[in-house]
Amino acid sequence: MLRKSWMCILLTFLSWSLYAQSGEDLYQFLNLPTSVSASGVGGNSVSSVEKDLNLTFHNPAILSTEMNNDFSVGYMHYISDINAGSVAYARKIDDKRTWMVGVRYVDYGSMLWTTAENEILGDTYAQDLALTGAYSWMLSEYWRAGGGVSLIYSVLDEYTSFALAVDLGLYYNDPEHFLSAGFVLKNLGSQIVSYDGNYEKMPWDVQFGVSKKLAHAPFRFTMTVQNLNNLKLPYEEDEATELASPVSKSFATTLFRHLLLGVEFVPSDQFLLSLGYNYRRISELSINQRTSFGGFTVGFSTRVKNLRIGASYAKYHIAGGSLQMTLGMNMNKFGL
Repeated sequence: MLRKSWMCILLTFLSWSLYAQSGEDLYQFLNLPTSVSASGVGGNSVSSVEKDLNLTFHNPAILSTEMNNDFSVGYMHYISDINAGSVAYARKIDDKRTWMVGVRYVDYGSMLWTTAENEILGDTYAQDLALTGAYSWMLSEYWRAGGGVSLIYSVLDEYTSFALAVDLGLYYNDPEHFLSAGFVLKNLGSQIVSYDGNYEKMPWDVQFGVSKKLAHAPFRFTMTVQNLNNLKLPYEEDEATELASPVSKSFATTLFRHLLLGVEFVPSDQFLLSLGYNYRRISELSINQRTSFGGFTVGFSTRVKNLRIGASYAKYHIAGGSLQMTLGMNMNKFGL
């Protein structure tokens, strides 16, 4: 009965989202990695077994009772002077159910404000904010379901907008066989108030991932498939743009643009080192003459007493990349 109810909710939100959307995608900040565990394996993970509260933003079904009273803060220095951050807290309800509240923000820094004739009028700014609540519950010994609702506020100079987004996820974990998997419908929803009266699409996505650790070696492999709702991604080579790299239209190229691949070195529960590759990032942002390790990501996390410290670096383009850091702790150790 519970599984049937879950499917009804999932299909209802999917239908509502498709009906409400028109125009171009916006609020792309919702797809930025929030967890260094996800960033280190290519920029996303919906199947990780790491007890990282920030992974709840990637798949709400990853939220578990083992994260009870966990608190986490994150910071990302993005390309140029763009900065992003997050705060999250989780609490279990009983042995099967857990809730989480969190905030994500992006500050795009100061930008020149000009007229159509390129006359400089001054400076302007842009910011995005999402307030998220998530809830997860155990379906069986191996299966867990989760859902998240985000209230989104965005400001572009004098223009503002509000939106509602819903994430629905499933998570499977078989510790005996070192196997986990995740499936998530992300960013279903619609603008409530648009910037200028033109309502635009949410960046909704269908994602699936698998993580598998070797039984007799400290290595875990991760594969995440993104944009399953859009098998033919919209980017094509623009012959009028000199910086665009040629993009093959072969099946293999199309396939790899949907894949994130990662490997993690996990010698113990206290330390993790990761390496990932995002082919779509390098295919769309590289310059023909120089790739400069674009598309690669590296990350690590370690536990020091009650603290979980993590960092990751992602190379987006020859012009720059992103440095991300997170700090997590369990408030029980502080008597809270």
